[in-house]
Amino acid sequence: ITQTPTTNAEFAQLVYYHACDEAKGEKCAFYRRHSDYIDGDQHRNQGVRIYTLFMYLNDVPGGGGTRFTDLPGGPVTFQPQRGKAILWPSVLADKPDTIDPRTHHEALPVTQGEKYGANFWIHQYDYISAHKSGCTS
Repeated sequence: ITQTPTTNAEFAQLVYYHACDEAKGEKCAFYRRHSDYIDGDQHRNQGVRIYTLFMYLNDVPGGGGTRFTDLPGGPVTFQPQRGKAILWPSVLADKPDTIDPRTHHEALPVTQGEKYGANFWIHQYDYISAHKSGCTS
């Protein structure tokens, strides 16, 4: 999909979110607005995360969407649906060391049911070798 070497990808991260009554509850699982770009990674062997691929592993009856908050046309929310995936860049196409501020996003709270997903982060350079040698943090 990304036409990058498979060695540039981090290991998949599986995520689980359960329903909660309110976003402020201590047992509520969600992520506030953020970017997958990590400051300082441009100085590490693997380079910065250039892409994120997020895959929904189940249908969610309520809530749990992924909202992109800073798109030029306004916020857009993708609702969880089994087998659906979202791919987005974390960097600018013409400046691959520079964060793309348009792709800030958040994981909205699940209000009914459960949400299972998988994150796949792809770096500029070989992540696997850097990880094996302990050079990714």
